[in-house]
Amino acid sequence: MIVIEGRAFLEGRLEPAAIGVEDGKIIAIKRELRGEPVYRFSDALILPGGVDVHVHFREPGMTEKDDFFSGTESAAIGGVTTVVDMPNTVPPVTTPEALRDKLRLVSRSANVDFGLYAAPTVDRDVKALREATAFKVYLAETTSAPVIPEIDVAGAILRAVKDTGSYLSAHCEHLPRGKATWHLEESETGETFDVGGLSKGTAKDLEGYHRARNTFAETSAIRQLGKHLGDSRLHIAHVTTEEAVSARPRGATCEVTPHHLLLDTESPLGALGKVNPPLRPSAYRHALWDRLVEGRIDMFASDHAPHTLDEKSRKFEDAPAGVPGVATTFPVLFRYVRRQILPLERFVAMFSGNPATLLRANKGEIAVGRDADLIVVDPRHVEKVTAKRCRYKCGWTPFEGAEGTFPTATFVRGELVAKDGNLVGERAGRRISPIQR
Repeated sequence: MIVIEGRAFLEGRLEPAAIGVEDGKIIAIKRELRGEPVYRFSDALILPGGVDVHVHFREPGMTEKDDFFSGTESAAIGGVTTVVDMPNTVPPVTTPEALRDKLRLVSRSANVDFGLYAAPTVDRDVKALREATAFKVYLAETTSAPVIPEIDVAGAILRAVKDTGSYLSAHCEHLPRGKATWHLEESETGETFDVGGLSKGTAKDLEGYHRARNTFAETSAIRQLGKHLGDSRLHIAHVTTEEAVSARPRGATCEVTPHHLLLDTESPLGALGKVNPPLRPSAYRHALWDRLVEGRIDMFASDHAPHTLDEKSRKFEDAPAGVPGVATTFPVLFRYVRRQILPLERFVAMFSGNPATLLRANKGEIAVGRDADLIVVDPRHVEKVTAKRCRYKCGWTPFEGAEGTFPTATFVRGELVAKDGNLVGERAGRRISPIQR
């Protein structure tokens, strides 16, 4: 029996504990246990490993940006023990063959546990793709994504997903195509937008990009798709405004990214900060924090979407959208626990428990019977975030130089996979069990 000792987060509080692990699962939690090996972490915190339901590891087809080995290495370094990879690869995961090929490819190189999204383009595709962990629809253009331009088609896909027992994650931006299907003069916050006057190709800075893919495009898509919810399970990806949080239908879940919480149109990033949906002005960011603190946002997700520095060095209008982030969710947001802005219980729920519940995975909590996915952290240890520390293949991070607290050890099903910023041992990642049908 493997034993891991420290101050464990158990049922909402920290307690000195010894955690016993066999066959990847927690079998005992007591003050003292005997076993071999024994990992002793003194007064360091033992928390549930992170579950990130939104990553883009770029394999297959774009491995100059990232790949499944490097992406899951970064995940382990940042305390993320389960990831779910998005389907907008090359080719996109729109067919059973593409899903099987991707699963065969990435299974050989996963350092943490993983799931895979599929991207049905019409409702009849869902049944054929039912072996996917979950499903994704894109209502606006983004990197290599199969776009669903009509809300009614997305709604039909949402209803079809119900029969799989899984959920649909939605990228909600409804941009005009051809003749605008809606017209906007003023958003909920009083900003005026010229709907037809900007497009993704003409915005020349972060402020212009925010206005091109404006907040109404986001809330409009959420409201329209929400009309099709019924008894299906809907998850709204990367909300950027309090209006988006309020627009989601009752019963739907939502995620927020660290970059939408911590960066805005005034950040001196240029094209490095170009992301879909866009960074917003600081007032939006602060209001989003208010909703988070109130408990109205379910989970963190990184939307890790790397591009090379060469690509990001192009003119703003030509640069691709996306930022790396899987290694920094814990380090840059845990400081708000240290500052007592976020209670530890709320942080753990958003980083681990709630996304595990969304996946219906046996993870996200330190309890007997759960997978022994654990991270160890010393809250007193603060260092500078760097791309090298994150092990990012793309070579950069939008949080370069920020203060962060990285986990000192990461366990996947009881196996030590990362320690002090380095991978250790054999690759331990497995595909998470399919959702019970």
